[in-house]
Amino acid sequence: MFDQSKEMLVRKLIIIALIPFMVCCGRHECSSLQDYMNAYPQSQLCDVYKFCFQDKFGLEHLLTDSVAAMAYIEHEMESADSTDWQKPLFYYYLLDSNYVRVDLNYIRQGYFSKETLVAAMLHSSSTKAIDSVDVAHWRIQWHGILSQLQDVTPRPLNYVEDSIMIEQMLDSGQYATHHSKLFNGTYCQHYRIVRRDVFEKELLPLINQ
Repeated sequence: MFDQSKEMLVRKLIIIALIPFMVCCGRHECSSLQDYMNAYPQSQLCDVYKFCFQDKFGLEHLLTDSVAAMAYIEHEMESADSTDWQKPLFYYYLLDSNYVRVDLNYIRQGYFSKETLVAAMLHSSSTKAIDSVDVAHWRIQWHGILSQLQDVTPRPLNYVEDSIMIEQMLDSGQYATHHSKLFNGTYCQHYRIVRRDVFEKELLPLINQ
């Protein structure tokens, strides 16, 4: 847990620095959020949070163990319900298009191998651990996103409960959350995160060939 006095100071400084950014980028965020809710109307607020958070932090950490990453992909693909793979293939850009969610079904369909996907993930991973300044910075951005959600229809489900949960999570110095059971049960998506430039260089040509 962070030192509270230091965290409050960091938040105040970041608020001042981010005011111009939030004003200029608000319309773009709202448009992206509306597109997301149009596509995934059964999303709870925690799913919207994950959508936005992933575009900010990507894989969240430095990925170094390619063997473990491939084993986890294999396990997820083997344990998924067979009907999950009958849905349309997908890739989609996250909030500000810094990162892309890539369907694991591309591996099953032979577009690229799990080794190719893991290599793209390795090239996308961050070299810097997330620290208290990053979380404080992100918290201010998240509050700006919440204000934009007031103009989005439909409104994310479980809004009040998830808002409280997310604030408590950020208060404790945590930042990552899971998809809701509703989202997982409705959309049954199996994906990995890849940075946009890596995706467009290493994976998109294989998808489009």
